[in-house]
Amino acid sequence: MAMPAPANRSGRRLMGVAIVATLLALVVLPGYLLIPPSWRSVVVRLACAVVVAVGCVYVRRWARDGLAAPAISPFDAPPAPPPAAELDASFRKLYDDLIASTRSRRYFEVILWPRLSALTGAELPRPAERRVGSRRGPSLPVIERLVAEIERRP
Repeated sequence: MAMPAPANRSGRRLMGVAIVATLLALVVLPGYLLIPPSWRSVVVRLACAVVVAVGCVYVRRWARDGLAAPAISPFDAPPAPPPAAELDASFRKLYDDLIASTRSRRYFEVILWPRLSALTGAELPRPAERRVGSRRGPSLPVIERLVAEIERRP
């Protein structure tokens, strides 16, 4: 079921308020006639006070909803988040090479192994394959041991 347009809602609301006010007047009128004449003015004043109080509540709510939220002072605003740390491009490329080498034995042998061998100048022991027929490269701890061995060499 679709919601009625705003104009229809306000018209329906106005019609509902009119019906409730009419029913309330029909209920209150016999009570007013039963009150002694000396008390009628007091009762009418109390009823008017209640109507004004209810009206003030609605006006206050309407005014509060109509006002925009106050702007936040720069001193009260939370601090801006720090900029995200960006990694150096060469570090990022080296990291990607290491991850790709652990996933592909061919990538390790064609790309990373020649680079590691060039760093030492001497022959490094080739890491063993993970499993026979496996296409995965050496694990990160194995590559870490190779780099540690390269660092120990003069």
